[in-house]
Amino acid sequence: MNGHLPRSWKSLPVLATLLDADRLAELFGAELGGELRTSRLRYKPGVSAVARVDVEETGAVHWVAAFAPTADGDRKIDRLRTRTGGGTSVLVEDVPGRPGDRLAVGAIAADPGLRRSLAALGAARDVGRPGHRARLLRYNPRRRVVLTGADGGAALVTKVTAGPAPVDPHLLTRLAAAGLPVLAPVAAPAGWVPSPHVLHYPWFGDGDLAVRASGPDEPVLAAATAAGAALARLHVLGPRLSAGSRVGAAPAPGRKLADLAADLAALDAGLAQRCARAGRAVAAAIAARDRAPVRLLHGDFSADQVLVRGSAGPGDPELRLVDLDRVRPGAAADDLGGFLAVELLEADAVGSPAAPEEDALTGALLRGYGSETAPPGAAEILAWAAFHVLARSMEPFRSTVPDWRERTDRRLALAERLAGQAVRAPGARLARPPSGRPAVPSVPRTGPPVDPVPPAPVRVPETVPDDDGSPLRVRRAWPAADGRLALELEDGRGRVRAGEAVLAVDRRWSVRALPYGQDPRLPGLAAAVSGGGRVVVHRHRRRAVVETPDRFVKFLARGRAVQVTARSEELHGLGVAAGLAVPAVLGRTEDRIEFSVLPGRSLHELGAGRADDYRAAWARWAVCWPALAAAVPGAGRLPEHTAEDEARALVRWAGHLDAFPGLLAAPRGTVAALARRIGDDLVAPPGDRRARAVLHRDLHDKQVLYDGERLALLDFDTAAVGEPELDLANLTVHLDLRVAQGLLDPSLRAAGQEAVAAVAGVLGADPVRLAAHAEATRLRLACVYAFRPRWRTLAQGLLDGMLS
Repeated sequence: MNGHLPRSWKSLPVLATLLDADRLAELFGAELGGELRTSRLRYKPGVSAVARVDVEETGAVHWVAAFAPTADGDRKIDRLRTRTGGGTSVLVEDVPGRPGDRLAVGAIAADPGLRRSLAALGAARDVGRPGHRARLLRYNPRRRVVLTGADGGAALVTKVTAGPAPVDPHLLTRLAAAGLPVLAPVAAPAGWVPSPHVLHYPWFGDGDLAVRASGPDEPVLAAATAAGAALARLHVLGPRLSAGSRVGAAPAPGRKLADLAADLAALDAGLAQRCARAGRAVAAAIAARDRAPVRLLHGDFSADQVLVRGSAGPGDPELRLVDLDRVRPGAAADDLGGFLAVELLEADAVGSPAAPEEDALTGALLRGYGSETAPPGAAEILAWAAFHVLARSMEPFRSTVPDWRERTDRRLALAERLAGQAVRAPGARLARPPSGRPAVPSVPRTGPPVDPVPPAPVRVPETVPDDDGSPLRVRRAWPAADGRLALELEDGRGRVRAGEAVLAVDRRWSVRALPYGQDPRLPGLAAAVSGGGRVVVHRHRRRAVVETPDRFVKFLARGRAVQVTARSEELHGLGVAAGLAVPAVLGRTEDRIEFSVLPGRSLHELGAGRADDYRAAWARWAVCWPALAAAVPGAGRLPEHTAEDEARALVRWAGHLDAFPGLLAAPRGTVAALARRIGDDLVAPPGDRRARAVLHRDLHDKQVLYDGERLALLDFDTAAVGEPELDLANLTVHLDLRVAQGLLDPSLRAAGQEAVAAVAGVLGADPVRLAAHAEATRLRLACVYAFRPRWRTLAQGLLDGMLS
């Protein structure tokens, strides 16, 4: 009966209703107007699910959302109930027979991620409703909506995104001005307020290449040939034209495919195992090619990204390349292989071509590409085609089709065949070093082949220029998935400021420093600073902490304060009962929380010269911590943090390091392979049931205060329930780190180690699990500190110690 459900569906039981069209129609069909069909599913096991909903009879489009029946989930769905958009309230219904399970359905205008930007468009508020003048082109809940006619005509295509537009509009303008057939954005219509979440494009063409390619004829093939030439010009000219622009990060195929297999494990274990095997084969096929020159890629190239106007008569058709949201540096075969992959998937191909040009449309594309520059070899294109087929292996599940398992299996089989064909294709060979001797790099057994020719190293700058040219010291940096760095800076007056750095195709940093106490994503920050507060922490777009005489005010991205407040209040009660001082929540809004001030100095400060207080603080911690750790609250009051969660976080950090090649000296792929090996150890089946405890999840010496009598704990943003060994390992490894930094006398380290060992005994910690978590912590800290200029050498030492 539940054969269409993923293996993890019981972690979110309401998913069974969301994916059942009949049951969904019973709940909402009367209000929405008929039979319902879901698609565009995004599923986080044990947390949430959101999907697009189409009403078959009327053509109306909505979204549906579900959350786990926890306190946090209930708060989220209650917030949705209060929201309106275009005059329509969000509908929330209890699932019959399943106490606690609820589903919410709303119009596009009430989409939590898009509603503010859509409201600003005025006439577009009712998009998705039958007869509305703004015609819906695409809709991905909580991500983006694309429509035309929002201005009362059909001359514009308007794209609205939940975050700031992923593509740099200035880059598109430069590419178009250089003669590349790229669709560049235009100014907002008169009377519309410009927004970083909204881009307007001119309407172009009679359709896209995919629509025309249902039966390739001469005009269609001519359009494909012209598209190939246009893509080649983008590849060749793009690196120069994009210098200083915001572009995405170069892909790390092995890491992406390993992450994909981990995500697929939540759906079907067998498919995940096959995906992992195929992923290793595909990563090997890509790594075995000679290093190609770096090009500026479209990043998501396929036939539907080529708009065409005219091709029925003589002469070349006019065309535009569109949707460059994922533009980034990389190998030309990445774009070409992506095009081939989509053609094969659209045709539901049961076999792989002996050469890319055997596919009619891809062959025409390659002929046009070759008219501008030499195309990559067949082996490279087939290898990247295999990558893109695998990367789309979860699409059948996200499309909510009942036979998603069978369709996914066919995609995995196609990827395997393409990878095998790449090995046998002409020009397939192992890369060779300059000496000409064969090079087969040594890598851990579980990882992908190491790139034998590392790119030029990337370094996080130690200082960056302010607007007036004065230097700003980079204190910390945090990597983002698109190649950006969020910077925490210190100016000449000792003030903490935030900034952002983007690595351009020429591998130079483009930096923007924010004025002190300002951040457009943290709207209350400026007022707090102007009122006399002092910024002590500032991570661009994410969080800031302001110190005032009687409280600390934490500013967070909108909506995050509710969750953090709930965890902080929960831990306040548990901490006080355990004999600890914990900041009290004095007040909150949607994007800020006010905490009471606690007396005392941190263990970090005490370790720099107050030996007696340092030892006394650890002794007090050893008494209080077991009481807090053992006070596991009832279900739903704190989220679960599993070993699988920790393994995924470790792999993500290794991926961040891979995205900035050369930041640490290690063959490319080595850190990712090490992260997967440690992750495998973390999730290995235990001999006995693992212990559960209250977790801080970021417990180190700066989070613990001591005033000579009482011990206090700070920052419970990430509090959860999980293995007690995680927090203990984090403390132990940080003790070693502080000694290596020269910030802790080695003779005092023993006081902390003895306290941790004593608590481990009280909690019954498993030494094997403690060692596994300690190894994971060391690798994570190596990745984190690699992005801190002052400590990069220290991070290198941590990594070298793990690889030796």
